[in-house]
Amino acid sequence: MPYVENNGIKIHYVVIGEGPPLVMLHASMGSYAEWHGGDYINALKDKYKLILVDLRGHGESDKPRDVQSYFSKAFTSDIIAVLDDLKIDKAHCWGYSMGGTIAFFLSRDYPERFTSFIIGGACPQGFQGEELELFNHIRELLKKGADGLLIHLKERGDVITPENEKGLRAMDYDVINAWSNSEDLYDRVDEHLPELDIPFLFYAGEKDQWKPYPYLVEISDKMKNAKTILLPDAGHSIHYQKGVVLPYVLEFLKNHNFD
Repeated sequence: MPYVENNGIKIHYVVIGEGPPLVMLHASMGSYAEWHGGDYINALKDKYKLILVDLRGHGESDKPRDVQSYFSKAFTSDIIAVLDDLKIDKAHCWGYSMGGTIAFFLSRDYPERFTSFIIGGACPQGFQGEELELFNHIRELLKKGADGLLIHLKERGDVITPENEKGLRAMDYDVINAWSNSEDLYDRVDEHLPELDIPFLFYAGEKDQWKPYPYLVEISDKMKNAKTILLPDAGHSIHYQKGVVLPYVLEFLKNHNFD
């Protein structure tokens, strides 16, 4: 399995398929393997070179336990290190949730390396109001480790199977508490967006607890080439349901291939 080292941190990635390169960035507490959910890999691998990255602190990438290792520019430089390792000058980028947040930062730090951005379940204005209160509440619960995360998931209405709980208790909460308390990863990152010519596709569930949709519509109206899709009666987990998001993504990619 390929790894690339970026400033002493090993980043794990997997390449599947052939065609125009598409970087895919997973959600928090996940790994590259979550892209098998929703049938994304099977649907895309015959037309695109899928570059599936384990974000630092996740999957098989290194997992530093200090907050200082999780600045936004550390995450974005990891992705560029992967592209450089593959000798790829430019790629599409698709990120969901935390991966979507990192995609916004990539559009700030390295816009010249990307042909388009697809971003779901994330919002570039940072957490504010009720969403900030919820985020801070979750961060406090995470200090209790798996017990705290289980409290949050039950508050959210998730059904936790014994197998789910076993997996949650196996996670390293020192690492989770480090990246979840990043000093800038959850800050506002939208001031540059109206200046970009790069095409963007945003999508969000109508009932997403983080309420990204209203601001995504607002910012897309200010951008040169952006579109926002609302997924009715759907929450944050809509990304993992087969056949819902994929048709929009396939159409977008078809219309924004490399020159």
